[in-house]
Amino acid sequence: MKKKTRIITALLIVTTVCGLLSSCGYRLSGTGDLVPEGVTTISIPVFINGTSQPYIDIELTRAVVNEFLVDGRLNVVNLERAELALHGQITDYQATALSYTERDYVDQYKIRIVVNARLEDRRSKKVIWQESGIETLFISDYPVIYDPAGNVNIRETKITKEEAIRKASKDMALTLRSRVLEGF
Repeated sequence: MKKKTRIITALLIVTTVCGLLSSCGYRLSGTGDLVPEGVTTISIPVFINGTSQPYIDIELTRAVVNEFLVDGRLNVVNLERAELALHGQITDYQATALSYTERDYVDQYKIRIVVNARLEDRRSKKVIWQESGIETLFISDYPVIYDPAGNVNIRETKITKEEAIRKASKDMALTLRSRVLEGF
C-alpha cells in the first residue's frame, strides 16, 4: 500500500510539473513589480515559529535564504544593511495521516506548513507586500518506519520526518521567492 501511495504521489507531481511546463503557448505572468527599482539587498530574519514543531523556524528560514541566494537577483545581507526585509511567521504545521498499515497503524504522514509573510521597504518603513495563509503547494510526506517486531523505529522515523520538513520548507521558500520577485 505504501508503494502504491508513493507512486500516485509521484505521478501527481510529475503531471502537475509537466502541465505547467507545456502549457500550450499560455504563459503565467506575475506582476514582478514588488521590488522597487534599484534595490539590490534583502534581509531575511529568522521566521517566527507560531507552532509546537521545534526548529521548523530555523529550517524554513534556512530554505528561504538559500532560495534567494541561489536566485541571485538580490543580495542577502544582515538587517542593518538591507534595503528590504522579508519577515515571516509560521502559523500552522500539520502532520496528517496519509495512509495506514493493515493493522490500522499510521504508515505515512503528509506535512503541511502555513506562513504569513511581509516584505518591508526598510528605507521608507513601508510594507510593500503582505499575505496571510500561504501554504505549501506540493505534498511532502514521510513514512513511519517499523522494526521487524512491528514497533515504531523512532530514530529512523524522525529522520524521514526531518527530510519531509526540509522538502516542505524548500517548497515554501520557492513560493515566497516567486511572490516577492515575480509577483506570483
